[in-house]
Amino acid sequence: MDVTDLKRVDISQLPHTLQMLVDCIGLEHAYRLTCIYGGRPKYIPKHAERTSLADVLPQDELKALIKRCAGMALEIPKADHFSRQLRNQQIQQESSKGYSRSVLADKYGLSLRQIGNIRRLA
Repeated sequence: MDVTDLKRVDISQLPHTLQMLVDCIGLEHAYRLTCIYGGRPKYIPKHAERTSLADVLPQDELKALIKRCAGMALEIPKADHFSRQLRNQQIQQESSKGYSRSVLADKYGLSLRQIGNIRRLA
């Protein structure tokens, strides 16, 4: 996923932990954390040199994360929160172009009910 895709994400629709990460370290770095550690807890130490996060985050973002969450084990959400939201936006766009629920369900591997629910969100 590239930066232009990430800019289409509605941060207010993300889980609370992800919203906090985006606020603290920015959208791109939060996405990167979800790709690497998503679905698992990640301990945030009080000192930057005691974590593998130093290999993942720039120094300023790591310091900001430590300042806010030092001593906590954060449950990092999975990256699919980003991709699912972008997929749903694509389904809504294609739906507005006249694609049927069955065509969209086949294309995205979803049920007709799921397509209907996504279409109602628009």
